[in-house]
Formats: sequence, structure tokens, C-alpha cells
Amino acid sequence: MEPTCTGLSQMQVLMSLVTSLINAQTPSDLRSPSKIHDGDRYDFVIVGGGSAGCVLANRLSEVPQWSVLLLEAGGEEPFEADVPGFFTYSWGTRMDWSYEGVPGVICGGLPCPIVRGKGLGGSSSINAMLYFRGNKLDYDHWAQMGNEGWDFEHVLPYFKKSEHNLDPDVRKDTEYHGVDGYLSVGRFTFQGETVGRLTEAFKEIGYTEVDSNGKHQSGFMIAQMTQRNSLRQSTNRAFLEPILKRRPNLKIVTNVRVTKILINESNMAYGVQYILEKNRHVGGKIFASREVIVSAGVVNSPQLLMLSGIGPKEVLQPLSIPVMKDLKVGENLQDHASTPGVFFTRPKHEKPQFSGTSILMDILNYAEPKRHGPLTSTELNQVVAYTNTKYSNSSIDYPDAMIFFLDLAAKTQSETDKVVFLPTVLRPKSRGKITINTTDPFSSPLIHQNYFSEPDDIKIHIDIFNVAKQLAETYAMKNTGYVLNTTFLPTENDFKTGKNPLWRHPEFLSQFSIFHLCGTCKMGPDDDETAVVDPSLRVRGIGKLRVVDASIMPYIVSGNINAPTIMVAEKGADLIKRYWGRAHDEIERA
Repeated sequence: MEPTCTGLSQMQVLMSLVTSLINAQTPSDLRSPSKIHDGDRYDFVIVGGGSAGCVLANRLSEVPQWSVLLLEAGGEEPFEADVPGFFTYSWGTRMDWSYEGVPGVICGGLPCPIVRGKGLGGSSSINAMLYFRGNKLDYDHWAQMGNEGWDFEHVLPYFKKSEHNLDPDVRKDTEYHGVDGYLSVGRFTFQGETVGRLTEAFKEIGYTEVDSNGKHQSGFMIAQMTQRNSLRQSTNRAFLEPILKRRPNLKIVTNVRVTKILINESNMAYGVQYILEKNRHVGGKIFASREVIVSAGVVNSPQLLMLSGIGPKEVLQPLSIPVMKDLKVGENLQDHASTPGVFFTRPKHEKPQFSGTSILMDILNYAEPKRHGPLTSTELNQVVAYTNTKYSNSSIDYPDAMIFFLDLAAKTQSETDKVVFLPTVLRPKSRGKITINTTDPFSSPLIHQNYFSEPDDIKIHIDIFNVAKQLAETYAMKNTGYVLNTTFLPTENDFKTGKNPLWRHPEFLSQFSIFHLCGTCKMGPDDDETAVVDPSLRVRGIGKLRVVDASIMPYIVSGNINAPTIMVAEKGADLIKRYWGRAHDEIERA
């Protein structure tokens, strides 16, 4: 039985319009690359203006005596990306690197789409805005593996430092939450009928509503989001825009591709080589007096290191790249993977999100000063649950699975509502890798995802679907007319053959990854031969060079990646300040 496709709906016409607007050159692309010149010198050069790079640019430029340059390959963040209801429409546009994985069993043998943000704010400009930190034990495990100072007690202050919590019931918990940071965090005001039904269903099967960023993680919650007044708070909006006119020592330049890190005979980084994205005949070199900081992301950071001669010699030597340092760059790739398999359906009995003639009304309702209606939220993405499968130790608060939901029917002319149940294994054993097979910096690296290559991940993943079966039996779901479709429930054989009919269907191809990639420039102690950076985020064997982004995570955390990446950048900025003798109290006096 194959799922059927439907024709173009008015919603899809709107999607096309939104993506066209995002792809268009906007007047907001103001920071022209012509403002840098070959031979310019700065104290710090930050490569990549994503979730980490924007935070670093803010924190390092707090020291007025330091000159800081932020280089970003993409452009400015368009207004359309700020609208929560449009969050998936930037995928595949100029805001997305639009990577694909090397074909394997998952995605039915087709290349799996890999969504990665390109432009100021990076993936924080195109993600679902979910704010989850992971579990306390994740960070304690980092420290136990030799990464001193990365246990939960030491990283919690950096989560709080960034956070400006908006919800009265959450912000009062000052042990776990901050209220003075740059990043606004809070629940959406609009939730919708199905959101309410799902929360009631979870309560029926014994789940407790919790703040999963607080004392306890297990349970479900209406997620907090990186938003303010129903406008996305990317790290660009949160950390850069408030300071642009106040920090003359900070320069931000977009549409510039860094192609190489410059390293001298003493193995010291001293600058970068660049090419303009829109005129690849123009480029040059920029010099860094203090440090080069790579914050290009989980895919681009290892690619840049390898192009610069830092990486596995067995990869670099065949490409005639001089080996500056033989390190396991690109290894240890981790992600939260999923598989489409079951979904709830019911005949439509009310106006779905953005349907028919309501589109114009929804847009008008979203406009100021109203700011209400479906466009002000990500709808079913707000409902998230942490759960224990039969393979976990439920006696401790360390759930091994996470559950998300998607509403697909809103984007089609389907006569049924379709709620997709998306489970993921929180701490997968499977590891992939990122590598290169060319010296062309504009060529995409090879991304070997290797999802579900470990049998334990398959067993845990299949067990999570039992929660969907429990939800289907609740009064909250049955009374609303929802029926669980298990026709495509994954089997262990599907993970060997990839022949589940849903896995090749275009409607579901973007659902194999939750897009929480991390780990490709692993942090570790001196005796860890697989580590690329040390616990101070310095690249091993190369002076004046650090990596500060999600690629340094030695083990994936039990939740979404954006908030932990911001934490890494906050802590990384303090490590840099301490190294160069500028402690926080000294900055406050400056």
C-alpha cells in the first residue's frame, strides 16, 4: 500500500510565494563583502555567523580594545524567516546549505536531505525554535571522559547567562533559568485544538507535564521556544542586532566563503583565505593577531579544517593537501535520527492551519499589533515528550527517547488531518562521518550518516512506537476522531533493506533526521586519540586556532542542539577571555 500524493493546494501556493521572497535579494543584505580588503588585520577572526558565531561575536566584542571580524558565507536573515508558521519554508532556499547524505538504507536508498542554516543566525534562523538543553547527566558524562569544566554544574551558568525567560511559571525557577540574557525564551500563545488533545492524551497514559529544562526531564511539555512576541529569536536577532550600532570594534561581513586557514611553519594559525560568494574571482587574505575561531558548523567546520591540512592523513594525502596535523576530523558524527512509520488520521472537521481562503486572514492576524492565530506558532511541534523505553533505566531521570509531532495535512488538499508521530533515540550508538574528496571549497563534503547502523538503536527506536499505540487508545484522541495508522510501522527488516514504502515517499524524506548533527571535531583530553580539540576548544597541535560550535560535542546531548551550542559559545568566549587575560570583572570596568 503506497501513500498517495495530492495536488497543489492554496497552502502550497503560499509556500511557493514565501520561498520566492526568501530567495530574493533583499534590501536587508547591507553588510557588503566589499567592506573587507585583502590584508586587513583583526585581533579575532570568527569563521561562521551561525548559532555559535553570533554569540562569540557579541561576547568577544565586549572588550572594546579587541577588534573582531565575523565572516559569514550566507546573507542576511529575511523577515519571512521570523514567522514561526513559516519555519519549514526556508528549507531548500538560499538560507539552507541543502546538503544531502551519502545514499544508504535509510531514506529507502535515496539521499537523505540535511537541513543546515546558511546566513546570519545559521541553523537558529531556520530551525523549529525548540529550546531544550539536554540532560544533566550528559554533561557530567562529558566531564567524566576527561573534559574538565564541562559537567552540568559548570555549564548551567552559561545556559542561564544567555536566557531571558518570558514565562512567569518558569522564570521564577532561578536555580535553572535566567532572565537577563540576550536570548528570549518562552511558549507560544497560540496552541490549537490538536495540541490540547495530545497533551490530554499524554496525561491519560500517565505522563507528567514538566519543565524539561528544570529539575526533572522525564515527561511531556508544551515546549519553550526561542521567540519573542511570536517572532523568531535566532542568535542573529538576539545577540547581534542589539549591539550593531554600539560596538565599533565589531565588523560583520556576509557572503564571504573562507576557503583556508593560514598556518605558518611553527604550526600557528595567523589568518584566513577567502573568496566572495557572489564574485568568485575576488578574494584575499585576512590576518588574525590573536586567534582564528572556526564556528562554521558540524559540516563546514571539519570541511574547512581538512582543506587547511588538519585532518586524517589518509584523506588529505590522496588530495595532495599538505598534512599540518593528523587528527580525526570529521569522525564521530552523531544525530537524532527518526523514521516515519505511524501517523494519526481523521476526517477534516474544521479549518486546518493556513487552509483555503483563511490564508489572507491568518496573515492579517499575524501582523502587528494583533500577533495571533496559526502563524504565531509551529503548531504540533510544540508538543514534546521524553520517555523511557524498556531498554532504559527508569529508576533515574535519564530517558532514552524523545517524541515529536508534525501536522502534514495543512500543506495539502488532503481530506484528512494527518498527525505524524516522530520518535528518536536520544543517545544513539551509531556514528557517521564527514569527509572530502576534492580540494574545491565550493563542493559539498561527503556526509555518511550511518543512522541505525548499531542494532541497539533499532531496538530502542522500534520500542518507542508503543507510545503511539497507547496514545491511540486514549479518550482524548478517540473522542476527536483520530485513528492510528500502523500500516507502515517499521520492522527490523526495514532497517536492513530500506524497503518500507513510506521511506521513499517525498512527503516523508525530510523526517529521517531531527537535524541535531554534532561531534565532528570532538573535544577530549590529551590521552583521547580521537579528539580534535582540547577542553579549552583549542585545536590540537595548532596554535591560535579554536573550534567553537556543536562539532566539539563528544557525545550528543539528550535534546535539541541549538541551546547547547549557544552554551558552548558562551563558555568558549569566557575561555578565550581568560586565556588573553580579560576576565569578566575587568570587562565590566572597561
